[in-house]
Amino acid sequence: MDDIALDASLFDALGGHPTLQRVHKVFYDKLYAHPWLKQFFDGVPRTVIEGQQTDFMAQCMGGPERYCGRLPAYAHQHMFITAELFELRHAMLGASLLECDVPDALRLRWLKIDYAFKRRLVKESPADCTGRYKSEAVVVIAKPWTPGS
Repeated sequence: MDDIALDASLFDALGGHPTLQRVHKVFYDKLYAHPWLKQFFDGVPRTVIEGQQTDFMAQCMGGPERYCGRLPAYAHQHMFITAELFELRHAMLGASLLECDVPDALRLRWLKIDYAFKRRLVKESPADCTGRYKSEAVVVIAKPWTPGS
């Protein structure tokens, strides 16, 4: 799967779909509330995103093969995702795993799988992005200004 080694025992060790769903609920609460990250989800129902992420990660962790969406590089090819954005999102996932009391060893394995997608998602400039279809615009979201930045 997109060259990411499957972690066959992680899905079961975590407790299967109920744990992934709980973590993704907390995670997307954070993403949809964040002033910068939430803009990438405009017009996308949370239930769709959460379900896709749960099915995708379940499959990466050795669970059932129910994910039928695009692989990450193609699903995000139209988005200008910087290293800073990726790291911010990754840190929010880590915080969500802690908040859901995922044991340290399992949390680190989950984060390792997530981090493996960085090189496929991060782009150096908007010129590295292309629409998934001809009429799709490239999504570039400027970092919101915050006091002290």
